[in-house]
Amino acid sequence: MNDWLDQNVGVDSMSLSVWQRLVIVAVIVFVAYLADFILTRLIIPGIRKVTAKTETQVDDILLNEKVCRSLSAIIPPIILTFALPFALKGQAEVIVERLTIIYIVINVCRFFATLISAFNRLFIYKGSDKASSLKGLFQTVQVIVWCIGAIAIVSIIIDKSPAILLGGLGAFATVLLLVFQDSIKGLVAGVQLSLNDMLRPGDWIAMKSRGVDGIVTEITLTTVKVQNWDNTIMTIQPYALLTETFQNWKGMTEGDGRRICRSINININSIRRCTPAELAGWKGKGYLREDATIENATNLEAYRTFLTKHLQDSPDINSEMTLMVRQLEMDSEGLPVQVYCFSRTKDWVLYEKLQARIVEYMLVTLAEFDLFAFQRSASKKEDYKSYNSPLSEKE
Repeated sequence: MNDWLDQNVGVDSMSLSVWQRLVIVAVIVFVAYLADFILTRLIIPGIRKVTAKTETQVDDILLNEKVCRSLSAIIPPIILTFALPFALKGQAEVIVERLTIIYIVINVCRFFATLISAFNRLFIYKGSDKASSLKGLFQTVQVIVWCIGAIAIVSIIIDKSPAILLGGLGAFATVLLLVFQDSIKGLVAGVQLSLNDMLRPGDWIAMKSRGVDGIVTEITLTTVKVQNWDNTIMTIQPYALLTETFQNWKGMTEGDGRRICRSINININSIRRCTPAELAGWKGKGYLREDATIENATNLEAYRTFLTKHLQDSPDINSEMTLMVRQLEMDSEGLPVQVYCFSRTKDWVLYEKLQARIVEYMLVTLAEFDLFAFQRSASKKEDYKSYNSPLSEKE
């Protein structure tokens, strides 16, 4: 450096006095401070004013104040790095140069980390479906940036190549993997959850093995927070969501309906063939459609056809999705008749009210078809009979 100064600048840096060097250092520091002042007080506010006048919000997000300030913080140490050798010599020059380079590395890492956060906010602003789930991925990239910066800083301090440093860290890295294996697993699991879009904030999940049943409020690299329906907060490691089974109700909440699957048990002694007069009477009352054909002409078949018609006509049931009234396998408690359909509402309270109303309607209309519900504790035949339906009274 001294030879270069002698040949190209015409100044012998070795001949400078202490006071001259102090003056040069003061001038250099003042120039760096002036550059920082111009950037933070003039250029950055000017950029903010320009972005505020544009119609799009993209430039406001990507060129926000934090990004601009972290970028401007790189300029002053660069000025110091190139200018201080003119005033310093020997060991002082080496120390100051390394410190300024370390400061540059820190600011560069901070700039990229801030820029990555800005891209995350941009995804959220754009309304991307994966914006929330990509938060963990953005955090992973930030961690990688800071790890690279840490390696660069250590290599600067010990004055060794980063490649040599990484080679020497092989055995140490093995120890780190053993000590921090849970954190590393959580990190990898968080990335997989984000990339595969398996989980998003706002999803309703249930995980019986962990006592989880509620809404996902936050997803990070190492934790998934769930607020249960009793307002308790559960924290789960992302790795557990990959190795264990959990139920995500996202398909239901984003779909066209919520499934209703309820059944009642029919006393098999009440199942019989029905007469043509009974069929005509049920059609006359509107229980069955005029063009309805009942196979085997049993009262249970008529009852199932009646329930199907009732569900198809109900405004609360989505008839465009699967809808049926079916028999399940008979057991010692009778013959189960199950209603399988989908409600239009997905609100939990309204959904439960609709389910209860359907089951109650199933029970109250059994008597119209001379059918009895099974009840284990009953000892007389009359105890199995359903009470008279209000529909009969209306008729």
